[in-house]
Amino acid sequence: MDPIKLMVVDDHQIVKQGLIKLIEINKEFKVIAQASNGLEAIRLCEKHRPDIVLMDINMPDMDGIEACRKITGSHFGSKVIALTVCEEIDKITDVLAAGAKGYILKNTDLESLTGIIKEVYDGKAYIDPSVATGLIDRYTSLARQSRDRNICPLSAREIEVLQWVAKGRTNKEIARELYISEKTVKNHVTNILRKLDAADRTEACVMAMKEHFI
Repeated sequence: MDPIKLMVVDDHQIVKQGLIKLIEINKEFKVIAQASNGLEAIRLCEKHRPDIVLMDINMPDMDGIEACRKITGSHFGSKVIALTVCEEIDKITDVLAAGAKGYILKNTDLESLTGIIKEVYDGKAYIDPSVATGLIDRYTSLARQSRDRNICPLSAREIEVLQWVAKGRTNKEIARELYISEKTVKNHVTNILRKLDAADRTEACVMAMKEHFI
């Protein structure tokens, strides 16, 4: 089996050379290129087409996040693993959004690192456990905010009325179905239009269905 082809990208020469020496101890890997910034990484990635790019996030000229976005959005076929000391949740979400398949810290031991590289090469994803909790908390918070934005402003009775409106029923017919007065139905419809900021009954129904209120 051919070795997994790697490119290592880091602006710290000592770190980069040390990492390359450690990786090449394992004959299952071959470092075919190295770069010191994002721009160089893109150029060498196009030239050498590595299977895996181990890339730091904070670098001069072009950071690892932007370089990751360009590499994963290209036809190179390379998978990016962010290898960094950064534990900032914003950075993590940015690099994952840019297409990285792995996020690991530089204090990861060699045995774990080689295993992670193989997993990503095989199509899996990996996030360092030390940052996973913070990442989950962030997405939970975003999901909650999204849910809160979509909280239905209508009362249970107003939803019931609007469901009948959506079926094409008149106020008189709705009053008969719900055993309430036609005037009460009219008041409910007025409140529905106001709460949804809708111009008419049709628009109210469209808006409510779009937001899954009915």
